Amino acid sequence: MKIMHILPSLYTGGAEKFCIDICNELSKNANDTIYLCSLEKLNDKQQIMYQKIGKNVHFISMNKVGKHPTLMFDIYKMLKEVKPDITHTHLRAQVYAAFGLIMSKIPNVHTVHSLAKKETTAGKRKFYALLYKYFNFVPVSISQEVLNSVQLEYGKEFNEEIDNGVQKLEATTALDDTRQYIQTLKQNDKTKIFVNIGRVYPIKNQKLLIEAFDKLLDEGIDAHLLIIGSRIIVPSYAKECEQMIRHKENIHFLDEKSNISDYLLCADAFCLSSSHEGMPMTILEAMSIGLPTIATPVGGIPDIIDEGMNGYISKDLSVSGYVDAFKTFLNKPTLDKEKIISKFDSHYSVSITTQRYYNLYKRLVKK
Repeated sequence: MKIMHILPSLYTGGAEKFCIDICNELSKNANDTIYLCSLEKLNDKQQIMYQKIGKNVHFISMNKVGKHPTLMFDIYKMLKEVKPDITHTHLRAQVYAAFGLIMSKIPNVHTVHSLAKKETTAGKRKFYALLYKYFNFVPVSISQEVLNSVQLEYGKEFNEEIDNGVQKLEATTALDDTRQYIQTLKQNDKTKIFVNIGRVYPIKNQKLLIEAFDKLLDEGIDAHLLIIGSRIIVPSYAKECEQMIRHKENIHFLDEKSNISDYLLCADAFCLSSSHEGMPMTILEAMSIGLPTIATPVGGIPDIIDEGMNGYISKDLSVSGYVDAFKTFLNKPTLDKEKIISKFDSHYSVSITTQRYYNLYKRLVKK
């Protein structure tokens, strides 16, 4: 079977990581040919994700910049040349690929990576509704909460739900250097290290995280917060985040890193303060190494976190609520690492997720 995944770009993000992990896993089957198509022209800022693509995945770049006027037709020509049996779109790629897929009569799976109303504009959602109702396009939700939103938006008949899965994190050759850096931050062995990973962006809500952490530092906790992610997506928001920090010696912006696994391996907990989410890949990555999470109660996060087993969830999106979640963790910082890893292995490994998608591909191609 020829399987093609289509992404808008390879900038660092959860959907991009998910797509590459799935493609790499699919490519292990010698009987299938796997393609990954990115619409945008590759640049230096996409290299971190590009380098994660496996050698057995055939990469195609449409080499476009922005909303290129011929993009839809160029995708159609590419599809006619490659002739995939099925395609799998992510993010806004479904909009641009729709014409070519309809004309080529190729079935398409579309992963809905966030709540349906948050995924795209109202106009595009009307277009998606037509694709799902009248053409061979199938939306797949990444959590129960996302599925509820999809059925509310598009209809109860759309009931495909496949939990996100990720590749288990492993240390890189930079682990020792990372560990040394972390050690320079610690006053002693009791100093806690918290890590937040994600682009500095309004929906990631780092302002909430910073304000809550500052309050904890006011109360005398011995801890450091590392915020790892791009600050170039919305520079004004990133600047506001930096300017609001009061304890600058304890809250650190590290920008993008290609070895996030090393930072998580050196941390005491992972933090996520998003205002909305689907099923965050970063939480699953943290789980893969037994690291607990302190998160906000949005999207599919309550489906992942078992309170007191693999993390804690704030009661709401308020600063006080998030501070309370931190304090609960600080009162019981050592959760059962083996139980966290066991839950990951049984529910969220990339092999399980890939097999479920592969079964869906076969069903749609046969249909």
